[in-house]
Amino acid sequence: MGNPVIVEATRSPIGKRNGWLSGLHATELLGAVQKALVDKAGIQSGFQAGDVEQVIGGCVTQFGEQSNNISRVAWLTAGLPEHVGATTVDCQCGSGQQANHLVAGLIAIGAIDIGIACGIEAMSRVGLGANAGPDRSLIRAQSWDIDLPNQFEAAERIAKRRGITREDVDVFGLESQRRAQRAWDEGRFDREISPIEAPVLDEQNQPTGERHLVSRDQGLRETTLEGLGQLKPVLEGGVHTAGTSSQISDGAAAVLWMDEAVAGSSPRHSSAPSPTTTWTARCSPRRRCWRRPA
Repeated sequence: MGNPVIVEATRSPIGKRNGWLSGLHATELLGAVQKALVDKAGIQSGFQAGDVEQVIGGCVTQFGEQSNNISRVAWLTAGLPEHVGATTVDCQCGSGQQANHLVAGLIAIGAIDIGIACGIEAMSRVGLGANAGPDRSLIRAQSWDIDLPNQFEAAERIAKRRGITREDVDVFGLESQRRAQRAWDEGRFDREISPIEAPVLDEQNQPTGERHLVSRDQGLRETTLEGLGQLKPVLEGGVHTAGTSSQISDGAAAVLWMDEAVAGSSPRHSSAPSPTTTWTARCSPRRRCWRRPA
């Protein structure tokens, strides 16, 4: 049995809708972060991408650019080794966290020694709910008696049940912005950010031919309690506004997991796939995989 430990982690800056990162294909964004993680981990230890035995990524809207196992496609887009298997999971807002649980679990049971958990959501390019159909009719059967509220309706129900007021929400939102700004000013995010080079788009969201290096989150906004108080609630009579709701964002992150014994080895990590386990998508993308009968 293994003892999973986190060895390295990194993330992209977070871009807002149609913002600094929106010119990147979703696979390019995730692939850049996957490669940045590998490079970051290898600076001191000699770790290489080929040492990874499994990549598991989380993605909510697996549609369009984020369909067809984006964790694997992104890995290959970044020029990383074909023999490394990858899969993508959807656990809604907990997708990235679930990917981490799964990688840690594989290490804990001794199936692998080294794995990467990651996550991607390029909401500028793949709209929220795009994979559910225009009327959300694909989500449930008519026989399932549940109303499936959207995020705003669900948030208002929670606020009502817990006695959360509009003032509570505005005060919390203001403090969140202040803390984020202070953290940036103090350099607390510097180590975890991997700057991403992205195309510059014009006002019509078309490439200008120029590129820029994005190294800072785009969601910070200077605001005041008075300013937040003037915003209309999203739902009439509700407590949530555009100023206290999560923005539509583009971003990716990745975490390198290892068995503790492997992480402590020196000078180079050594690992091999479990002989009793076969992971998916380990073959070249230029051909279909098949296996002979044993």
